[in-house]
Amino acid sequence: MSNMKDCPKYNTHDDYYTRDSSWKLINDYIPKDKVIWEGCLLNSNEQSKKCLIEMGCKEVIGDKTIDFLDEDWFQDYCDMIITNPPFDKKIKIPILEKLRELDKPFILIMNSMNIFTKYFVKIFGDRMEDIKIIYPTTKLHFDKYDEDGELIEKKDNTSFYSCYVCYKY
Repeated sequence: MSNMKDCPKYNTHDDYYTRDSSWKLINDYIPKDKVIWEGCLLNSNEQSKKCLIEMGCKEVIGDKTIDFLDEDWFQDYCDMIITNPPFDKKIKIPILEKLRELDKPFILIMNSMNIFTKYFVKIFGDRMEDIKIIYPTTKLHFDKYDEDGELIEKKDNTSFYSCYVCYKY
């Protein structure tokens, strides 16, 4: 049995973004009649927001200049949060804590191993009955864009499996 602590340290890159195909895999599960907050668009090209709109969602709010952790105005305006939070735990954990505090329905794309972590269980432990997991039939991959929103790298060899973590859904 291997111990992950013995593995070499890898750099965490949060500048890869969700492909449209990842959202389209769960198109039938995304309610189209809700106001959706795409909360993790900070410094992105807003591709996920554009994709959710193209898929027929009633209204999708979000802005690449707004930090999800610093804003609260949306909580009374949106019905649901659909996003892909950053990979880095120092950012992801506060986002999960805020989501739990908001107590709004959400769908997140996350590394599937996250649901087994101590921090995930600590945050949602008393509400685990409200967590549902959608496992995709394929591995999800991500893309990297430059500052102008131009595709510079298609990451087709993602080293981890992702799933859709749903809350109160």
